[in-house]
Amino acid sequence: MIARRARIGPAWAAVWLVLLSACATPPATPTAPGATDAAQAPSASASATPQEISAVEPAPGSASTVFAPNPGAIVVAVEAGHGGCLDWGVADPDQRGEEFAEKAITLAIAHALREALEVEGIRVVTVRETDAALAGDLYPPLGCSGDPFRDVNGDGLAGFGPEVPEGTRARDELQTRLDVANVARADVLISIHVDSITDEAGNLLPIARTETFYTDETPWGPTAGARLAEGLQAGVVDALGAVAGYERQDRGTRAHNLYIVAPPLFEPTEERPDPLRQPTRGALMPAALVEVGSITLPDEHALLLDPAGQGAAAQGLLDGLVTYLGSRGLAARIEPAAGGDVSIVATDGDGPPYWIRTLGPGDGSVTLPIRITNTGTEAWPASAHLLAGWETSDAPYLRAPPEGLDPVGPELPALASGESVVVTLNIEPPDAAARQVLWLTLSNGDGTFSELGSPPLQLAVDAQ
Repeated sequence: MIARRARIGPAWAAVWLVLLSACATPPATPTAPGATDAAQAPSASASATPQEISAVEPAPGSASTVFAPNPGAIVVAVEAGHGGCLDWGVADPDQRGEEFAEKAITLAIAHALREALEVEGIRVVTVRETDAALAGDLYPPLGCSGDPFRDVNGDGLAGFGPEVPEGTRARDELQTRLDVANVARADVLISIHVDSITDEAGNLLPIARTETFYTDETPWGPTAGARLAEGLQAGVVDALGAVAGYERQDRGTRAHNLYIVAPPLFEPTEERPDPLRQPTRGALMPAALVEVGSITLPDEHALLLDPAGQGAAAQGLLDGLVTYLGSRGLAARIEPAAGGDVSIVATDGDGPPYWIRTLGPGDGSVTLPIRITNTGTEAWPASAHLLAGWETSDAPYLRAPPEGLDPVGPELPALASGESVVVTLNIEPPDAAARQVLWLTLSNGDGTFSELGSPPLQLAVDAQ
């Protein structure tokens, strides 16, 4: 659960910033809740001149078609729809087995997309690496011997079967996948699916088509979310159309709150009374669910089972991402400057497996170098500055910003696309008696970068 928000106003001045020279090391790896990073222990050496500003690290430049100025600053979360023993997605109409089902096709396309992105220098988080569920798959009545089920969305329920409310397992599984993308602070989340088309009587229709879904109910949904969906849709339609020897339909994009793209339902309404039908913690970045093709047209099914067709689908998604990132004016990546990567490790237990980095117990100030990179196409003016706020929470991370976000430190230097700088935060949480979560983002003058779809950096400090 997320505790009642505690507003931290200007009096929280125990966070101050010193701009340091940028370093070339990659970002840090998030750790399990309760783990302490010894390299980030309190330091008495962090009180340098408050307004010192060092040289900006130039964009490294590359031949990448995705983000040429600094491809290593981009993180893409790729989610292969369905998976595991209990969720095959759309089954093979010819009943040849699970290797012909949707879950196998989406995983193959996800792997092809990951390889294509890595060639372009992009960091990739493959949400489902194998044919295994992330939130449990242990159900002996159907021969499923996976891990025990976990309550990830916090509704007090976990499991599968006639004695468990319908949708419980699916909600926990999808919440886990959202948590992976959010903890990694991905720039985008791409969920890959394959459609099944039937008439009202349930008869299969031999139709091939592509359709993409997003939400327009986040601050960035109608703009960045819509552009991401449009780019992915156009890319897949063109790529599959070039290799398909049959007619295909372009169904376009649609704003529809499918679980993986939907925001939390903060306030139930008469039309939507059940918060459990939407995630507890929604994607903190633009997300799109792409029905790349249809399994119910035999020719399309055969194409999507073939590595050539899977590669074409992956290329279409890559092309769409290139289009989207090329139109993303203002964007930022904020991450710990210490070495590491974006891989994350599941924690033990029966609750959420993925949590933000924990700095240690709240028994004093913590010194933490932070890298800030311009990942948009537009240059930032010299007036940009950091915003920060704390919230008491026992959730894996905050699903929305704290009520109080205040400017911290000096104004940042102007940054061109791909350029970066490192600042040092001296952090002292406001309440050592409870777990605190820090939300760190940038101001864009009229609002924040997190409202544009650039995920904030979140870090936790445990109770003393």
